[in-house]
Amino acid sequence: MRVFSCEAKYCGCEEINEAMPVNRLLLNNLTTSTILYCKEKCSPCIRVQLTVSLAGRESKWSRGGSGSKSSKNNADEEIEDEEYNEGFELIYLSAYHSMNGINRCARLKVRFHPTDHELNISPKGTVELRCFRAYVSSNVLIKAFPKRANQKDLQQTHEVEDCTLEDFLENITWCKVPNINTTLEDETQVAVINVPENSYMLFKYNVVPRFDSTNPLVIDNLKMTEVRLNFSDIVPCLCVQAWSAKIEDAIRAEKCPFSQYKQFQENIWKLSGLTVEYKGKALQWTFSSPCSIVGEISLCSKTGDSAALCHEIPHSRQTIQINKLSEFQSVDPHPSLCIKIISGDHVNFSCPFDSGHSLLWKVKSEVKHRNVTLTILHAINEMNFSICTVKGNKCDHFLQNMEVINEQMKQLNLISQDCFQVWRSDVQFSPRITICPFDIYARARWTPLLVPFLILVTIVIFTITIKTQILKGCVKVIKFKPTATVADCSTNGKVLLLYSLDYNLFEKLVSTLAYVLCELKLQVAVDLWKRRELVDQGPLPWFHSQKNKVTEEGGKILILFSNGASMKYNEWFQSSEGTIPMHDPYDGFMASLNCVLPDIIKGNVFGKYIVAYFEDLQKKEDIPDIFNIMPIYSLPSQLPEFLQEIGVPANVKSGWKATSYQSTIKNSLDNVIKECQLWEQTHMPWSQDHCKLKLISEGQQENDTMTHCPLIQMEMLSMI
Repeated sequence: MRVFSCEAKYCGCEEINEAMPVNRLLLNNLTTSTILYCKEKCSPCIRVQLTVSLAGRESKWSRGGSGSKSSKNNADEEIEDEEYNEGFELIYLSAYHSMNGINRCARLKVRFHPTDHELNISPKGTVELRCFRAYVSSNVLIKAFPKRANQKDLQQTHEVEDCTLEDFLENITWCKVPNINTTLEDETQVAVINVPENSYMLFKYNVVPRFDSTNPLVIDNLKMTEVRLNFSDIVPCLCVQAWSAKIEDAIRAEKCPFSQYKQFQENIWKLSGLTVEYKGKALQWTFSSPCSIVGEISLCSKTGDSAALCHEIPHSRQTIQINKLSEFQSVDPHPSLCIKIISGDHVNFSCPFDSGHSLLWKVKSEVKHRNVTLTILHAINEMNFSICTVKGNKCDHFLQNMEVINEQMKQLNLISQDCFQVWRSDVQFSPRITICPFDIYARARWTPLLVPFLILVTIVIFTITIKTQILKGCVKVIKFKPTATVADCSTNGKVLLLYSLDYNLFEKLVSTLAYVLCELKLQVAVDLWKRRELVDQGPLPWFHSQKNKVTEEGGKILILFSNGASMKYNEWFQSSEGTIPMHDPYDGFMASLNCVLPDIIKGNVFGKYIVAYFEDLQKKEDIPDIFNIMPIYSLPSQLPEFLQEIGVPANVKSGWKATSYQSTIKNSLDNVIKECQLWEQTHMPWSQDHCKLKLISEGQQENDTMTHCPLIQMEMLSMI
């Protein structure tokens, strides 16, 4: 039996108010669903279904507020009876669109059989409004309003699907977006982007915060079907948007076609830039980049024209935040202060105070005999300074107070042949200026004699050349020059030599090996030839930069093990587990371990690293096990295999007889090895075996005792 029939009509929302007639319908449930409404064009609609029931006959009398008959006058009762006899009730619905604030309303006129309520039954049924117009991908609040005591409004928020819904994509014009086609032309180094006719196109960088570009392709909407981009203008995060020019506020298609091409990664740095501004004592900076970059930025002290010679200022490192204003607070605006950016293999730096900025302070030095006078001149009265003396890889603070000459001049007199570093201590970040008075003194003293000396050398060379021509035809003897210089090294191959400075004679042995490799047409990088660079940069940055240079050019990293190197590795390993190291952590070899160990842990050593040791000074089993994944050679017994592994050019060997050049190398090394053996026997009666026996006799002791026993005495002896 049909219980209800329903008529729907859209109406103004002002009809929903307190003046609505009271009805006898109970609203039980409200459900919504999305349908497609198509007439000339298709659009999404919300279908609303209400489950309602009709209250019994007593509901007629409840309008007065009680279960008994109302005390209203007879005229009012007659009007109420007429309303009942009409056999219908009204339900109001509203749909509020949060996207644009539009509110749409409808009125449902529900009819029922007059006898239903007279039989004191409560019939139930479902009424439906087929279409509340809606927008794609929107939220709509649906409400049903009854006018009945003790019943609240029913409401539900309906989410209209987006254009990924298949019916929407096929039938709704607004959901149809242009296709974006991309072609890379390698010959012309151009990317071609095509969209259909009557379409707009826009290029954008997929980065937050937004990158401000001057490229007109990124700024303007382009109404064209084809755009050609040079490879140099493309970065991985460059995306293309396209949408219909015929539809107002049309949905946009977006595609990032270059995200998987590594060849465009380098262009990120070409389009990026660093802007700085000095305000007060703060150095404000903004790193603008079209794509996200992971890296760090820091302040450094410049000592040369290369980023590798810019020594990082402690505690200045920050994470790069792109397209956003950041700052370093309390900064000294000195020309030697620079900003260094490191991201992966990229190292960029700029010096904002290089030119056009007044010099606030400077250092002068004078040398008389061994007396050094340092004078600091400063333009601002309230400036304080700190000084340290450079001792190998360390810089010891100088505790002597400076004499104040006047408000803008301070002076320090001392006796020393060391280099000094001077910096401002009244600010947080100041560059360290390195002063080597005796270097300046030596140059000033010997420069006047340089021209006559060069003339004399030229005459001697000319004389020797004439005599050589006379003696032409004599037997040539090839032997190694123990006084070779770094300049003798060829650039056929690169070798980075890492070693532990156990004592002075061992350094001589390392130097001999380095010269041997130079004579074999290899370019050798070793810290004992680069003392000034090492002081300026610090051990860790220097080893890191040298390692990058060698590996990028396909060279080799040679780790030369000795007893001291093994013990320093053990100490380095224990310090990573919380044990306090007794040796200087900035020691050259210990610093190089920080560059080497990450590659070993990752297994990134094959074809890059070689281990060697001198069999008369070190046992192979004393080399830490972690280095066994590298090729290990004993010198000089395995010299031929070692030279082949390290990459001695074939044209060098062909010029010499194998037995001749190998014998010469072996003799050069053997002579120094014997000197080292003799020194160790004389000065090192407490060898490694002695230390082990001592530990066994004293019972169970900590490992660091065994590690440091010879190391401490070795360091003391090397200072004698």
